[in-house]
Amino acid sequence: MDATSFTSTDLGAAAVVDALVAAGFSVGSSSTVARTMLDTFDGRLHAAGLRLELHRSAGQELVLRGGGPTEARVAVAERPRLAADVPAGPLRRRLAAVLDVRALLPVLTVTARMRTAVRRDPAGKVRAGISVAERLTVESFASPPFAWVATVEPLAGYAKDAESADRLLSSMGLRRTAGGLLDAVAGALVVDVAGFRGSPTVPLDPGEPALDAFRKVLSNLAAAIDANRPGTIDHIDPEFLHDLRVAVRRTRSVLSEARGVLPPEVRRRFREGFGWLGQATGPARDLDVYVIEWADYVAPLGADAAALGPVLDDIVSRRAAAHATLAKVLQSSRYRQLLTGWHRWVDRPAVDRSAKDACRDIAKVAGARIQRAQAQVLDRGRGIDAGTPAEELHELRKDAKKLRYLLECLGGLYAPPARKAFVQRLKALQDNLGEHQDAEVHVTQLREMSRSLQSCGPDTLVAVGRLTESLEGRRRAARDEFAQRFAAYDTKRTAETLAALLRSTGGG
Repeated sequence: MDATSFTSTDLGAAAVVDALVAAGFSVGSSSTVARTMLDTFDGRLHAAGLRLELHRSAGQELVLRGGGPTEARVAVAERPRLAADVPAGPLRRRLAAVLDVRALLPVLTVTARMRTAVRRDPAGKVRAGISVAERLTVESFASPPFAWVATVEPLAGYAKDAESADRLLSSMGLRRTAGGLLDAVAGALVVDVAGFRGSPTVPLDPGEPALDAFRKVLSNLAAAIDANRPGTIDHIDPEFLHDLRVAVRRTRSVLSEARGVLPPEVRRRFREGFGWLGQATGPARDLDVYVIEWADYVAPLGADAAALGPVLDDIVSRRAAAHATLAKVLQSSRYRQLLTGWHRWVDRPAVDRSAKDACRDIAKVAGARIQRAQAQVLDRGRGIDAGTPAEELHELRKDAKKLRYLLECLGGLYAPPARKAFVQRLKALQDNLGEHQDAEVHVTQLREMSRSLQSCGPDTLVAVGRLTESLEGRRRAARDEFAQRFAAYDTKRTAETLAALLRSTGGG
């Protein structure tokens, strides 16, 4: 049985306490407690069926529920920001598997005076517990939704006792809510505990005008840029920049495929603007990836990796400088003018419909653009052999991204299973191209940095040489594997999967 909460505007907390005492509960003295619900910006714990709370009274502890028969608790000195900040043990491992690089943020904080009522068996063992919270304050809200909340908190192995306590409070005609104190308050204040959902896919009608469909897609992407901007400026975790950057790149891809749908001047102006913004996000993201991949990069060096401390320090320093530069860009007048103008165009009621494809069915237009993007991937990929420069693989990677962005952004036209089946085939090729490009970029950066590391000891310089060789090895391995990956993509089955996907809406 999960926790359940009760409250009432007709009865006071004292009446509930009196009823509990009459039913054999002993009620302790009150103390000030604070409970904070923690999750990532995109609600990863919520999506995984987990609930993490920070409980503060005399001390403070993390309480993790879900994903197992019992809750897990661990004392902490302060609110953790990352999974790595949680004391080592099973609770940290469970969090790390879900959070990855994302930071924990407070979703809702409630402070109250709380008493705990317990009922014991003849041997003195506690079999049921009810917390009664009064004098609530809710952070960021002017007033609480309730004067008090009583919560039945089931104890492991005593489900029937919890059910009995639930029936007792239900019999008093109280308002009942599934979950604990934070659930009751979040529900009453309509706090979204699911986090920001940044899906690029929006519902689309195959028969609606292409211009309307493109504007829906672009408006949704603009919302993703807006949502991730504050976290990118504050550099809360690297996913804010990643998601902002992807939303910008998706916007550019959709704009590039909007020829004949959007007015030419609008396309020209905003492709240029988002091109500028996309370039501005590149240096900080490249260095984020370097830091994220660092442990994996240096693992082959074994004990010699310890000599690379100055190199990692240099990367972290460069990353901080790149993020500071990016933060200025995101707070600049040029950025504000770009996004203000963009919202004004994508969100306004009436727009220019004079472009030749503006009023055609989106299914027809989308099908033609996706087929053309697929042809571009195949044409470029078929021209790559062992002697092709690395730049051409990077261009193929950009072509593959453009195709995937189209499938995701216009994916509201297609059945999810069919779309995901095709994207999965494309992703296998993208993974190979991405590994090649990351190694290429990071080898180049390492060589640039090595020039400023000449004052370091010989152990560091030797380790830098070994790391460069290791990254070169990764790049060569990805390059050697490319032909196989591309051959697995350039097949009759891939063509049939895409054709079936497009036919499903009449766009093939």
